[in-house]
Amino acid sequence: MKHLLVIFLTLSLNTVLAHDDEHANLGDRATELKDEGKSKDIHPSLDEIRKMHPEFLLHRRDQTLRQGVRTQRDSLKGCVDCHSSTKNDEYVPINAPDQFCSTCHQKVGISLDCFSCHRTTPKEGL
Repeated sequence: MKHLLVIFLTLSLNTVLAHDDEHANLGDRATELKDEGKSKDIHPSLDEIRKMHPEFLLHRRDQTLRQGVRTQRDSLKGCVDCHSSTKNDEYVPINAPDQFCSTCHQKVGISLDCFSCHRTTPKEGL
């Protein structure tokens, strides 16, 4: 039982530490919105998004796949469009090392399997 408690506390601490305010790469559009003070228009509570994003993604996945609810606001495509970055005028995959999604996932040692099916870069022309 003590081992389970130690594991739980370790995972909890790692999760909290992973959600600092400075990501290695916030993404081009997200950085622009943050600099303009408009990020709250997209994410009313950044702390809530950071802590609860796995639950939000699973809930929205269930709504999308099982109920057919498809909205732009709840689309993973929207996340990729805003949080992706460019290098030499080409998009860098959002799950590449030191990119938005991978920075936290690397810190806590969690696999990032969303992109085994979903696009890692925006469509051309965005």
